Amino acid sequence: MRLFPDDASSWLLVAWLRAFGSPCDAGRARAALSEAIALSPEDVEVHRSAAAIYARLLDHDAARRHRAAGLEIDPTQPELLYLQARSEFTGLGGRTAAVATLRSLLAQTPTYDLARLMLAEICWRALMRLAAWVWVFAGCVAAMGIWGRPWLLRLLTVIFIAVLVRAWTGVFGALRDQLPPDYLRARTSRRPAVLLALVLAVAAGATVVVGAGAMWSADAAVVRFGCRLLVLGALGAALAHLLIFAAWFRRGQGDVPPEGGSGFAGRQLVVSTMVLVPVAVIVWFVRGWTRQPAVAGALSAVLGIALLTFLIEWIREFRPHGPVLRKPRVFVLVLVLVSVAAATTAAVWSGGREIDDGVLRSREVVRAPAPLPSTVPVTPTPTLVRLPTVAPVPAMRTPRVLPMPTLYVPSYFRLPDVGRAPIVTPDR
Repeated sequence: MRLFPDDASSWLLVAWLRAFGSPCDAGRARAALSEAIALSPEDVEVHRSAAAIYARLLDHDAARRHRAAGLEIDPTQPELLYLQARSEFTGLGGRTAAVATLRSLLAQTPTYDLARLMLAEICWRALMRLAAWVWVFAGCVAAMGIWGRPWLLRLLTVIFIAVLVRAWTGVFGALRDQLPPDYLRARTSRRPAVLLALVLAVAAGATVVVGAGAMWSADAAVVRFGCRLLVLGALGAALAHLLIFAAWFRRGQGDVPPEGGSGFAGRQLVVSTMVLVPVAVIVWFVRGWTRQPAVAGALSAVLGIALLTFLIEWIREFRPHGPVLRKPRVFVLVLVLVSVAAATTAAVWSGGREIDDGVLRSREVVRAPAPLPSTVPVTPTPTLVRLPTVAPVPAMRTPRVLPMPTLYVPSYFRLPDVGRAPIVTPDR
């Protein structure tokens, strides 16, 4: 900088080294960028570099301002268009705006590899979203089955089915409208694994729908069967997700980004761990206060299957390099890997046991055994009957009343109860 203090490129180099070096010095990087922009405010390359460096520093507002300033100077600048598409895809712009920007970029620069790879990323991530929707559907049904009443579960299940169908049709419809003609068919028809994954995703969705219908039942055995169907559908969706991921990052097919799939797999693993693990732990510990504790096992197993899928994909694409191989980092990496693997395996295993042995309250059907017909003849119980008797008395004496004795006679003689009657005898 002492030799070229008035050169904007030198200040940009300093800013780049401060931002991307180790350790990152954000203050000096911003100061160097300010000097470069002050020296060349109308240079599109300065704005392009400033946008990339500010994005590295997580200053998205400054990066957006410099992208807009650079595109105002040169609307066809490829790198600025690519940064704009990346910002739209990861930000509020959405997939539609990102695809439109990429198609405009590829129309004027067909050989721009980063744009082509990003278009393939949008396509493959949309296909993997089909399997992810099955996980979401199974998890929502299980959560409603834990706390909700049967009528609420019926209503929400119908809503979830409509949302699932709409999401699937929306994925294919959006890809067909956004991507170039025959782009999606070319990506799927030449890869049998992708076709198999799509069939598995549809079958998994149908399985989860049947399981959701079984959750309406008042019979405990049918509810447990529905929980097993939810877990089976989640496993099918996991296999479909793995197949699509493997087809995307298969070497030699032209869709693999320069950094490989470890970055994408690592991000989805971190985000899913931060979201799914607390949910699974909370549900597992409060299952005793829920309406249907056994259904908590289905939710735990579904969350564990999703997290285990992300872990397998990250392991498949992990490529260790120099700094990672240092001993402290290796120890932390192995510790995190073992912890996540143990947690996911325990969630799936304990969830399956809870489905089989857990309690289903308020809807457990108990049938009382019918009384057996009696084959022993019933003898009527004997009762006491009192009959009068006449005792001999002397003749021609003063009439007197004699006491009446009591006889024990069974009731089946059916004699009337005449009670005690006085007998009058004359005196002799």
